[in-house]
Amino acid sequence: MLFRSVIFDIPETKKKAREALRNKLKELGFKELQKSVLVLPYECEDEIDFIVEIFEIRRFVRFMRVNSFTNDEQFKLKFGLY
Repeated sequence: MLFRSVIFDIPETKKKAREALRNKLKELGFKELQKSVLVLPYECEDEIDFIVEIFEIRRFVRFMRVNSFTNDEQFKLKFGLY
């Protein structure tokens, strides 16, 4: 199982961009692992690249592909993967 993870630390001066990113991630189906760490088991890199470019926040956002993480079972259940 390969999860896609978006991690961000966007400063308060870019609050609107941060909220827009968070809302778009949730719209795409991401689930919060922590407040600024979201995961999704489906391909989405193009969508993330687009959002990051539009809001000019690339330096504050990281995209990762993760094979596993502790307690990932609960997220597999959230996505209906069991």
